This record gives sequence, C-alpha cells and structure tokens, in this order.
Amino acid sequence: MIVEILSPFTSSFSKTIMKQFKTIMITAIVLTTSIWSINPLFAQLPKDLKVPKSVQMWVDQGHYINFEGLRIFVHTSGKDAEEGHGVLIVHGYPGSSWDFSNVVAQVEGNTKVVVPDMIGFGQSESPLTGTFKENFSLMRQADLYEAVAKAEGLKNVVLVAHDMGQTVGAELMSRHEENRLSFHIKHAVILNGSTLIDLIQTTPGQEASLKMPDKALDKPAPSEEWYDDLRPTYGTKMQAKKDDLPMNLDSQVYQIYSKDGARVMSNIVRYLLERTEYYDRWVGTLTHFHSAPMTVIWGLDDPVALEPMANRIKAWRPQTTLFKLEGVGHWPSIEAPDVIAQVIDHVLPSE
Repeated sequence: MIVEILSPFTSSFSKTIMKQFKTIMITAIVLTTSIWSINPLFAQLPKDLKVPKSVQMWVDQGHYINFEGLRIFVHTSGKDAEEGHGVLIVHGYPGSSWDFSNVVAQVEGNTKVVVPDMIGFGQSESPLTGTFKENFSLMRQADLYEAVAKAEGLKNVVLVAHDMGQTVGAELMSRHEENRLSFHIKHAVILNGSTLIDLIQTTPGQEASLKMPDKALDKPAPSEEWYDDLRPTYGTKMQAKKDDLPMNLDSQVYQIYSKDGARVMSNIVRYLLERTEYYDRWVGTLTHFHSAPMTVIWGLDDPVALEPMANRIKAWRPQTTLFKLEGVGHWPSIEAPDVIAQVIDHVLPSE
C-alpha cells in the first residue's frame, strides 16, 4: 500500500493528526486491547502457571536496581570492548527483557549488553496505585533508561528499541538531538512499533475495554486470553514451528503475570494516547534523526505495526538503512534473533 508522504513539521499536518485523534483516542486504546485484550470477567492468577526454564535462566542471570523507590530488573552480560561502550535494549508491550534473550546470547561475546524490564513489565515492580501518567508514562520510562545506563556505566551505546519501546527510544533520541541525554547514542536500531500512530489500523474492540478506569485491575485476566491474543501476532515462520511457538508464548505470558503486570497492562496501554500528545516530537525524531546513524528492521507479518510505517520512516529519512523480514511478525527479536544480532554486531563500530 502506498501512503501519502507528508512532513510532520507542517502545521496543517500536525493539526490534522491531532484533530483525527481527538475523535478516535478511545479507538486507539481498542487496537491494543483488541489484539492483546483484557476480558471484563476476571479470574484469579492461574496457580499452575510455571516458570519456563528459559525465563528462569534469564532471571537468575539478572539483578535489581532501585529507581524512584521501585525495584527494577536489569539483565547485564558481556564485557565492553571499550570502557563505557555497549548495547542498551528497550523492549515492547506486553513483552519484557526476555524477548531479547536469544539476541543477547549472540552479541554478549562482543560487547556489554544491558536489557532492563520497564516499570510494570517482566520482573520489574508494578505500581498498583496511581494513574498511567504517574506510573508508566513513556517519559518516565525514558528516565528509567537514563538511570539504568548510569548505573551500568554506559556512556556510548547502540540503542535497540521495539514496539512501545520504540517510542521510549524515540524520546531518548529526542534528548540526544537536544544534547541533553546523559549518554551518547552511536547507532539506533529500530524494530516494529507504532510511533507513527496515524497509520495504525484500528479495529472494533470490547466495550468493557473502553470503560476500564485508569488504574490497576483488582484481578488479572485469565492467562488463556493472553495466549489467544499473542499467538496471531507471530509471523508465518514461527507459526510453523509447533514446538517453539508454545514455548515462546509460555515465556511471554509468564512474564506478564510475574510481578502483577497482568493487573496493569490495561493501565499501561494508555501509552497510545501519549503518542498522540507528543506526535510531532517523536515522529519528527524518527524521521529526521541527525545525530547518529539509524537502522530499521521490520517484520512484514505484523498485524499491528504495519509495513507502511517502515516505508514512511525510510521516505522521510532516506539515509535510513531498512531491512524487511518476510514471514516475521511483531516480535523480530524472538522470531529472527540471528538477524537482529548480526545487525547489532555490524553497527557496533559505528560512531
């Protein structure tokens, strides 16, 4: 599909986008809650939800830091070839640092790799009181990444960002452009994500999702719903792997429930609204990033972050290196970890 190419810096374009989203803000929430839905008929956390071996190994290798009174999980591995250099990875929604475990295993021999769980995700703490803005805003998550980089001694990084993390990455890149980021980005690697939210394909969702208050749920949704909703977001190649797909789903669902994350996912999904609030800032950065090279890797089977998003980034920033992965869906780090690792290794020397 050919999309119209417009500059995000024209006032008419900005006004059009904001007017559009004043009328479909709720529908934007429905997109994620319809792909990763939350049923109004809540159930208790399944007692038979066992930790997968790959997740247990990943968690055992990690550690925790304190961020504004919250316990944050950080997986650090490898050794910097040059002091302060490394890879900093920002995961997506409703994923976790584990999503990059098979990428890290291939990169850590060449450099230091740091992957935190964002607030409310994976093994990090999930605040159960307060609003999205108070607890989970993309701005706050970006602050978390600056704190993690400082704690881990990172000064020059290859930044890898996926999905919701794509927009957290865009905020870090914006600060980099403004010369006020606490570390240097030497290369940005962008994976599937819907920062260009005007290209998102909204679908009808559950009425109950529209009525959910901006707070943590009293009880989490049944785990079966997460299995059903995550499964179709994988591409055809992973769908054909009858052993790997269930294992990946087990790991992702376990991470969602680990630290009350399942109770705050409908709270966190309001990041879609924050994307509209800062549209010009974040889309402007992704499409006009000047302070470092940028590579985009896009799974073409993604039902949420569609191919036209990658095409627009390339059209507005022609110097962007773009890789399109056939048969790969929303989770390139899980579905094609070899490709992601090869790209990271290739750009490590970049300055």
